[in-house]
Amino acid sequence: MISCYIVDDEKHAIQVLAKYIEQTPGLLLMGTSENPLEALQIFREKGYADITFVDIDMPQLSGIDLSELLHDKTSIVFATAYDKYAVQAFEKNAIDYILKPISYERFLKCINKQNSRIVKSPQEEEDNSRGHFYIQYEMKGKIVKLAYEDVVQIQALKNYVIIHAHNGKYITYLTMKEMEESLPPAIFMRVHKSFIVNLTKVVAIDGNLIQLKDKMELTLGVSYKEAFFNRLNEKMIKTKRLPG
Repeated sequence: MISCYIVDDEKHAIQVLAKYIEQTPGLLLMGTSENPLEALQIFREKGYADITFVDIDMPQLSGIDLSELLHDKTSIVFATAYDKYAVQAFEKNAIDYILKPISYERFLKCINKQNSRIVKSPQEEEDNSRGHFYIQYEMKGKIVKLAYEDVVQIQALKNYVIIHAHNGKYITYLTMKEMEESLPPAIFMRVHKSFIVNLTKVVAIDGNLIQLKDKMELTLGVSYKEAFFNRLNEKMIKTKRLPG
């Protein structure tokens, strides 16, 4: 469960984010504050959330200044109507910078980015059962939680992508670039302009044909071939014996 807190001097902005958090599985809204000084006091008394959504332009204390006081105790997501603070925001190591009005699709992308950050060490990166992400399924308002370990491959389909999982297929209104940027690169890799694979699901490579679990197969793109085999070589067991 990922805990969230919202600091914004606009009630409507708080209501929008609170609604998104409450309707997303795996998220917990710890609280909200219209006053950043009040939020600081609450954090000191009750602890910090995993993610804190912070407005920037607030009268008592700016979101930039608030983020400095929070240090590394919480992951900061700046939610603002202005793009002029973006450079400052990322200098403060914010995990994301979202422009208002915030769509639910953009919100989910932010949460998926945080999920990928949770996997840190090499051992944790390979333990893909610990990771997951969310999608809106077939634009029907249904939200689906998918574990990394359940996803075999992701396929482009015009303005959509098809996520091939062990338990079925999921179509969602996302681009391949958005999927690639949101998923942990230690587990998922682009191998073709139309395919992203879960590297833990690769069973064999026969020329330019990648064989995956569940009897799936796909073609390795020419421009992705070198990077793909470089990744394989990192795990390749090689003999030190001389031939002959």
